[in-house]
Amino acid sequence: MRRLRRTGALTAALLVVSGLTAAPASAAANSNEAALLKRVADQCESGAICFWEENDYEGSHWSWSPTNGYRNLPPYLHDNVGSFYANAAGCFIDWGENQEFRRVAVGDYSKAYKAGGKFGSRIDAVNKIGDCHP
Repeated sequence: MRRLRRTGALTAALLVVSGLTAAPASAAANSNEAALLKRVADQCESGAICFWEENDYEGSHWSWSPTNGYRNLPPYLHDNVGSFYANAAGCFIDWGENQEFRRVAVGDYSKAYKAGGKFGSRIDAVNKIGDCHP
């Protein structure tokens, strides 16, 4: 009986230690994510939406501002937006068979926008939020 108690205490101690070691790793991951988002927010000019062809804000990037009005995405981003960050509101448009429109608010972002068939794999154009039709 005594041995079982020690084993149980040892198991409980290991779980506590495991929980303590996992927390800093999780905090580090959150810290890395926050640093990445700050870098991206600083890189994307105020009042613009920035688009990258690769996940994690990598590769060539293009920016759009509401003052530009309606714009087709450049050929390298057409149906190929890997990530985006919004420092402005806007409307993402897919002119495909179902014609989809997605409203984007300031602070919206995705670091993997075309993964798994997400909208980044279908986006064709961007427009002002006021011209975003259902």
